[in-house]
Amino acid sequence: MYKQMFILVGVCLATAPLCAADLPPDAAVDLKSPNKTLVPKVVPNSGRLEWVPHDRDLTPWVTLSHADKRAAIWPKKVALTLPLNGDITRGREIATASARGNCVTCHQLPGDDWPGTVGNSLLQYKKYEYTADRIYQQIYDARIFNPTSVMPPFGSHNLLSDQEIRDLVAYLQSIE
Repeated sequence: MYKQMFILVGVCLATAPLCAADLPPDAAVDLKSPNKTLVPKVVPNSGRLEWVPHDRDLTPWVTLSHADKRAAIWPKKVALTLPLNGDITRGREIATASARGNCVTCHQLPGDDWPGTVGNSLLQYKKYEYTADRIYQQIYDARIFNPTSVMPPFGSHNLLSDQEIRDLVAYLQSIE
């Protein structure tokens, strides 16, 4: 019996995105939707939310739900290879785009009217004089510095490319 159970668990782990039994019951998922993941959308003047398909399948990654018992990807320490070659303009676009970095959801950034309050303010970020390597690691996988961080490990989970992270680093280092 235990052998059969281990085989079933192994199959679920190997096919994590396809195994609905593995997902927590409170996950915003519709397996019939093209990208499986759902996001809330405010219905104007109604006081309610409507769940619509997300533009990306997020089911392979562990959710913040306490009921999600799937194994997480281990934190990954990386080293930035210089030169940085980041583009400040692209970095700002990534930081404010909901389909990409979406930093503004949690952090306060210059020029944003509705900043998030979960993460630290990124206003006047340049004054902290963080090295490019330190910022790169924070974006790549913040769990290296804080194991209980809720900041998505953008690099470890391949949510952002190496160049996109470099662009974000350049943008953050430019914020006066």
